[in-house]
Amino acid sequence: MNPNRQWLDLGLDALPILRADRVRLFRLLLATAARMRAALDRELASSGITTQQAALLQCVQAQPEAPTVGAVAMAMAMTHQNVKQIALALERKGFLDITVDPADRRARRLVLTAHHHRFWSRRNPQDFSLVEGLTSELGDAEVQTLVGLLTRLNSPPGGQHPL
Repeated sequence: MNPNRQWLDLGLDALPILRADRVRLFRLLLATAARMRAALDRELASSGITTQQAALLQCVQAQPEAPTVGAVAMAMAMTHQNVKQIALALERKGFLDITVDPADRRARRLVLTAHHHRFWSRRNPQDFSLVEGLTSELGDAEVQTLVGLLTRLNSPPGGQHPL
């Protein structure tokens, strides 16, 4: 038996099929995310940035104003401390500045730099091509369906997103 398949099915033989499929779904999501993250980490390695750092930068860029560390932590389902550690590394690399919020001196805001914008304008085309290759086994309609399903699965109860 395929070792990957063994992991997907481990301990599920006694469960009702629909419950077992939900566990398989969870395991497949973990395995797929890990494989895709590893591929993008390899692609980004020469630039000195990780997929997790890139995701944090994208989260910050998607906001209408510079978000706080706490808001990014909520949006990315991470601890405040983890976001702060990643942000400090990105600040050292010149991708963002961590500034004091003038309205609440305890809060820190993440402000993107010009270096960030230049870096991604050059990188995005090749990174997007890599992601396209990683998902090439799926047809366009399958991708649209999967995006819709995962969006529903990723939505918090009540549909309220932190950012």
